[in-house]
Amino acid sequence: MRTIVLTLCAVAVIASLAACATAEQQLAEDQATCESYGFNRGTDAFANCLLVLDQQRKGGPPRVTFGVGVGTTF
Repeated sequence: MRTIVLTLCAVAVIASLAACATAEQQLAEDQATCESYGFNRGTDAFANCLLVLDQQRKGGPPRVTFGVGVGTTF
């Protein structure tokens, strides 16, 4: 019985670690997502796209910007 419990615990730990992405992997995925939306790297729109994806992942409020340098949080 103890062996089964230990095996199940080990499988759970391995599965949870496999689901974690490194910061570099997450950035690469976010960049690919923003590019798929049509945003070009190096633009304010691309940076805002990355920001929104990061905030969504962290559960924060989305940051909506209008124009250059003018922004508001909803």
